[in-house]
Amino acid sequence: VKSNLALSYVVSVAAGMSVGASFLLPWSMLPDVVDDFKVTNPNVHGHEAIFYSFYVFFIKFSSGLSLGISTLCLKFAGYVTGSCLQPESVSTTLKVLVSPFPIALIIVGLLILRMYPIDEKRRQSNSKVLQARLESESETPELGSIA
Repeated sequence: VKSNLALSYVVSVAAGMSVGASFLLPWSMLPDVVDDFKVTNPNVHGHEAIFYSFYVFFIKFSSGLSLGISTLCLKFAGYVTGSCLQPESVSTTLKVLVSPFPIALIIVGLLILRMYPIDEKRRQSNSKVLQARLESESETPELGSIA
């Protein structure tokens, strides 16, 4: 393929936006999940940190798992550390690891995201319920206050 600078810039911008969205989207969904949990379980308090901790843990775990799988695939393909010449199977393995495999995982992720139960209507409903709870809590006198 001939080099085309303009096309390279367009592809780089598109790739950057999609990678950025893949990092931003889960973080923007997490507060909605926490709010939905609060609405569903009104008597349970203080579990917000667990949601964020699990998210960070599984991101780190999946990153480590992907690095391990990639390393194993390259080892099975015959990768030789420090060698300038690698077998053709290493080239094929790298091509599979950076194109069809991530595409398949992205498609699976989008299918899972399609089943995400919190839509805009439910989010607004949760927001109204939580706002009503907050207002009702502010109207009740605090313990120990003089009425």
